[in-house]
Amino acid sequence: MATPEQVREALTQRISGLQSEGGGTSLEVLEVKVPSVSPELLLKIQVRASGQLWEVSLDYQGHEASLVSGDLAEDTLNYLGFLVRTHLFEWWHTKDTEKISGRMGKRLA
Repeated sequence: MATPEQVREALTQRISGLQSEGGGTSLEVLEVKVPSVSPELLLKIQVRASGQLWEVSLDYQGHEASLVSGDLAEDTLNYLGFLVRTHLFEWWHTKDTEKISGRMGKRLA
């Protein structure tokens, strides 16, 4: 099983920096924290968007959490990076209208 530090390093390589939706919103991933990898994968990601600084908590269980239960294969990490980016953009677009999304993020500045 991968350690939280191994997951943090691998995800940081894949999602850090400016992320774009293809001409739409851009999110800058500043920091990735991995408090837990088992039995759930918990991520705390600091992002900047539209001049605002946020910490977003993503909690993966089941299949998504099992992605880090073995070796961190390149394909698995690429998929996990894609999943996290997708969920960050989904959170950004729904944080003001969906209760669950609203609870996932905490505005820092």
